[in-house]
Amino acid sequence: MIDLSAVKILYNGMMDQLVSSTGLAVPCSVVYEDPTGSGCPNCYINPVTGRSSSRFEHVAVEPIVGRNKVPDDMYIVFIDENSTFYSSGQQITQQSGLNFFRAAYPSALVFVLDVSAAGGLPVSYPSGFLDDEKVFSAKIDTGITITRDSGVASGATDSYQVMQNIIASGVSSTVSGLFNNATSATIARDNSGSMFASDIAATYSGLITSLANTGVVVNNTSTFAHEELLCPFTACCVEKTAVVANFLNYCDTYATGTISTNFCSDVPLTPVETPFETSGNFIWFPDGHICPVCNGVGSFPVTTTQEKHIVVVFDNKKFINFGNVNVPQGDMQTITPINMYTDLTTADYILVDTSVTPYTQNKFTRVSEPQPVGLGSNRYIFTNWERSA
Repeated sequence: MIDLSAVKILYNGMMDQLVSSTGLAVPCSVVYEDPTGSGCPNCYINPVTGRSSSRFEHVAVEPIVGRNKVPDDMYIVFIDENSTFYSSGQQITQQSGLNFFRAAYPSALVFVLDVSAAGGLPVSYPSGFLDDEKVFSAKIDTGITITRDSGVASGATDSYQVMQNIIASGVSSTVSGLFNNATSATIARDNSGSMFASDIAATYSGLITSLANTGVVVNNTSTFAHEELLCPFTACCVEKTAVVANFLNYCDTYATGTISTNFCSDVPLTPVETPFETSGNFIWFPDGHICPVCNGVGSFPVTTTQEKHIVVVFDNKKFINFGNVNVPQGDMQTITPINMYTDLTTADYILVDTSVTPYTQNKFTRVSEPQPVGLGSNRYIFTNWERSA
């Protein structure tokens, strides 16, 4: 009489060796795809409306834009010269001011619109000041200075066109996206004696009109006398986060002249949670528009790969017949241990090691349910796969 237990042991031992990495099994990549596995780094989806909105509004380093707050999109300053502030070695402090400003307002575009200087002294920029890709000078970047119009429209400069020329002269896609999608701005005008705000009244009025025609709301305007290039941005008061406070402290320390240097002293620090990592690589877009990174989907597919050793058979004449006429034969059959059942049923496709067969550049998708087999115990599974087109 044949000892069936011995046959089972022999069969299972043979199969164990067959499907092992030292047997006939070859390296394969079992691939799983989740179409919504990763949230968009640029926006988040409102679970009620299903619409995406910019994550710029949700990072701690940004002031929250709102009524009577300095806007976050563009800062525009008209100034003819800054010899008063720039004296006494304050070139270094002005560069420090840019560092504080950029930490507080990472997405703000700054346009310094150089006005023709009455005394022939132009605006002086600290070394590295214009190296910031979001900071521009009309004179340096386009060779244009703003004419003193004294309120006469015929003498006005189209300063919005100057800003457009700056953007068209060659900037990054991030910067052009910020400019083209801007919806708010603040404007400051030098009023220090060598220049008065009224000197460019017609130009200023024309800029307000041009911005309105392009959907940009000027939330704040101010005049300043201390000739510092960036601190006028705080003159209308901002919502004060910890990072913004550093910039305000800088302005309190170094701003001079007739304007109070105690910017927003009565505004308490506003705790702002940061639900998302702030990488700084954001592309802002207006509320109600489509996120330019994920096209409004709010997520990206995630592909996960597990490396497995699997016995693969490409000759369909050697396939194990399941005895079920409804099972498609396919282009490949795999033999694996039973513990890989879940791996195979949830996989989107398999890639076979490129050294095994010329078919290995193809994706193989499952066309049959894994079929458990074995002598006395279903320890192995046979699965049929077809080669993707």
